[in-house]
Amino acid sequence: MACIGLLKLYSQKMQASTAILESMIKFIQAHGDERVTDIRRQAANDFTVGKEKTIEAEKKRLSEQFQKDLAAAEIQFKIEKSAQQNQQRIDKMRRINELVEGLQHEAKLKMHAKMTTDQTAYRTLLKNLLVQGLIRLIEADVTLRCRKSDVAHVEAIIDPAIKQYKELMITQVKALKGREDIPCKVKVDKEHFLPEWNEADQANSCLGGFVMYCKKNRITCSQTLDDRIAMTYQQAIPQIRTALFPSLIKPEKAKPVPHERGH
Repeated sequence: MACIGLLKLYSQKMQASTAILESMIKFIQAHGDERVTDIRRQAANDFTVGKEKTIEAEKKRLSEQFQKDLAAAEIQFKIEKSAQQNQQRIDKMRRINELVEGLQHEAKLKMHAKMTTDQTAYRTLLKNLLVQGLIRLIEADVTLRCRKSDVAHVEAIIDPAIKQYKELMITQVKALKGREDIPCKVKVDKEHFLPEWNEADQANSCLGGFVMYCKKNRITCSQTLDDRIAMTYQQAIPQIRTALFPSLIKPEKAKPVPHERGH
């Protein structure tokens, strides 16, 4: 009987111990589950915060990169636009220059035809050029270099030109008034000549006229028709441009109307 009682007591203690152990296991498991939940929640929060920071940082980087790319694109656009405008100006100037050169070429052809058919007019032109050149130089000894084909024409107008030059200087220059004569000697260089007219090579030919030399050729004055035509066209380029390209004419700014003040 004693043995049976001990077995019952031992059985009761074992049941109590098992109940306590199960209770402790449930507590530990519940606490562990709660801790796991907290860890997962914290991890989720940390991931969300990190993701938002990463997204914001990437947005900022992309925005800054976009601004840099936009600024670079604007600069490149301005450079290309400026280059196009400069090229357009160059092309327009080239076209104007070609047209002006074409007009010069046409003028030379017409003048050559005029001189060929009207020798009297050509000699009158040579005389006027010589008078102008003498007035410009005001030298006592002048040498003329002309085309070989023009020697006779130039020699024919030397004396009349000198006479007109002296009359103008004596009557128009106050310092020379009262004088009866001034020194002036003009001769033609018959050893060196200007090139003859060549329509196919106008740059290396001469339409007519002469070059004046004095002071041992240290002073020169070109009175060739080529140089006179070039000078005339250079002075007339603004008018030629506006005549050929009316769009180049700038509109005049309207003048402000003054307000009348009351008295």
